[in-house]
Amino acid sequence: MAIERLELDVSLRDGRGKSVTRKLRAAGKVPAVVYGSGISPTAIVVESLALAKILRGGSNALVDLKGAKTIEGKPVLVKEIQRDPLSRRVVHCDLYAVDLKARLDVEIPLHFVGIPRGVALDGGVLEPLLRTLEVSCMPLSIPESIEVDVSNLGIGDAIHVRDLRLPADVVCKTDRDMTVTHVVAPRLEEVAAPVVAAEAVPAAGAAVAPAVGVAPAAGAEKPGGGAKPAGGGKPGGGGKSDR
Repeated sequence: MAIERLELDVSLRDGRGKSVTRKLRAAGKVPAVVYGSGISPTAIVVESLALAKILRGGSNALVDLKGAKTIEGKPVLVKEIQRDPLSRRVVHCDLYAVDLKARLDVEIPLHFVGIPRGVALDGGVLEPLLRTLEVSCMPLSIPESIEVDVSNLGIGDAIHVRDLRLPADVVCKTDRDMTVTHVVAPRLEEVAAPVVAAEAVPAAGAAVAPAVGVAPAAGAEKPGGGAKPAGGGKPGGGGKSDR
């Protein structure tokens, strides 16, 4: 199924620099730039809530711009998002204008469906090795996701890129021999057997060594002769941009 087409109201941005973008963000807006097919790079402003709705539509949502006459009706994709490292709020975004009559390369998320036989019956583990697939397609035919049915996988079985079923007119760009996912046997945790030290019974007349942590009797010689590291030391010493 192709991704739903959305709309986004934008306005042209006057001024550059940190003070301008700081005021925009304080007002609940996000500075952005649009560039790409048939358009010169243009600084714009979008509402934070409107942009959040677009982002919920998926990473490859096709968006029609509205509001600014110079870019009115331009279809774009969200190319890049910058977030504040602490609050995770969007602080800047890049929009890429596309030509609806030309193919483009996009990354499509993979959606794994079902429970593998090797997991349900034998306790195996499903290990996805790819999360997205690079494809070439027309802008109006960008798939929302690509389903990967893993229900028939037993332990040791795998699905490769060549096994995937793609929509018509969607051409895979990823290496066909790459493994998408496989089921591996469960990893058994190695438990070390506890070592039980038997109490030694000294022979008659034999000297008994003091227990660990117990000081030797008065006048007795300390093991090791009290040697220290040379010099009294301890052994083993060593020592975001606004646009």
